[in-house]
Amino acid sequence: MMQKVLPNVKKVGLLYCTAESNSDVQIKAAKKELDKLGLEYTDFTVSSSNEIQSVVESAVGKVDALYSPTDNTIAAGASQVGQICKENKLPFVTGEEGMCKAGGLFTLSINYEDLGYAAGEMAVKILKGEAKPEDMPIKHLSSKDLVVVKNDEMAEALGIDLSALDE
Repeated sequence: MMQKVLPNVKKVGLLYCTAESNSDVQIKAAKKELDKLGLEYTDFTVSSSNEIQSVVESAVGKVDALYSPTDNTIAAGASQVGQICKENKLPFVTGEEGMCKAGGLFTLSINYEDLGYAAGEMAVKILKGEAKPEDMPIKHLSSKDLVVVKNDEMAEALGIDLSALDE
């Protein structure tokens, strides 16, 4: 998606919190994909939300775009990241819908309504005594259920055309 919308990106900043193991897994996957695409990347890490501003400001001028996976610390500071990125014309690609709406440019996100529905179905089975949590398999949404989310306000501020995501 990034290459469709931002074809001139050569170096991506990977923004995440080192204290979150979920981010580590996602960042490793992102690096693998960036390697396949022949794109450079640099880590921009925080250990707490107090570091977000200085770390994001340090990325300005060093990368062509920032990417953050579904990272709770960065999600909590997504509007701050977005504001810095907007001021510096730096695209911020996010790992999920809430982060995108708070300050990102676009994302391919899980559908939280579908996820909530699946969790509700599991809860009903537990409440009816039809299943025990420890015996239930982990449910996953299919990749075909992912949704493209765009932040048109951010796109306009950065002068970026997101119409490539409509295809």
